[in-house]
Amino acid sequence: MKTLALSILVGLLAAPASALELMIKNVRTPASTVTANIEVRDVLPDRFKRLIDDGGVLHLRVEAELWESRPVWDRLVYPAIVRVFRLGRAVSGREISVNDSGGSTRTYPTAPNPLPVAIELGNSTRITASAKYYVHVMATLGTLAEKDAEDVGDAVFGRESDSTGLGSLGRRLFRTAMKVSDYLQSVSAEATTKKTPGAEILARPAP
Repeated sequence: MKTLALSILVGLLAAPASALELMIKNVRTPASTVTANIEVRDVLPDRFKRLIDDGGVLHLRVEAELWESRPVWDRLVYPAIVRVFRLGRAVSGREISVNDSGGSTRTYPTAPNPLPVAIELGNSTRITASAKYYVHVMATLGTLAEKDAEDVGDAVFGRESDSTGLGSLGRRLFRTAMKVSDYLQSVSAEATTKKTPGAEILARPAP
C-alpha cells in the first residue's frame, strides 16, 4: 500500500493532466424538482488511467448552482449541490467501477465517455416563469481524497501510532492541506448555460 501511495504521489506531481470537459445538456423539471443533465467528457485522461491500472482510485466532484439573472446582483436560487464519484477498477480487475455518493454503483467495460450526471437542484416552486436563470457547473477530477490521503500520510510520515514528534507534525500539516483541497493535483472544468426563461425550465417534456 505504501509503495502504491508513493507512486501515485510522485505520478501526480510529475506532469499536468489532460483536459476535462463539461457539457450541460439541459435544465428541466420532469416532476417537481429542477434537474440539470450534465455530460462529463474525457472523465479518465490517459495519465490518470495509469493510476487506475495500478490499483489507485480517482474522485470526480461535480458541483452545480442555479442562479437567477438580475440587473444588478444575480441571486443564487438554491445552495450549491455536490455529487462525488469514485472511479476505480471493479472486483474483476478489468471493468471500471463508478460509485456515486448518492449510493449507486455502476460498472463499465471501459471508462464511460461521456459520463452522464443528473443533478437535482431543488424544488420547482422557487422558479418564476417570467424570470431568467442559468446553471453554473464545476467538475474536478483527481486524487487523493480522504482514505487515499490517510494512506499517503502513512507512507510519508509513518503511522500515527509509531510517528516521531516530527512525523506527527508533518501528518497534521498534511491533513490540514488536504482539508483545504481534496486533491494534491487535479484537473477542473467549468460550464455555464445561457440565460433561460423560467417558463422554459418549468415546461414538462412531452410524453
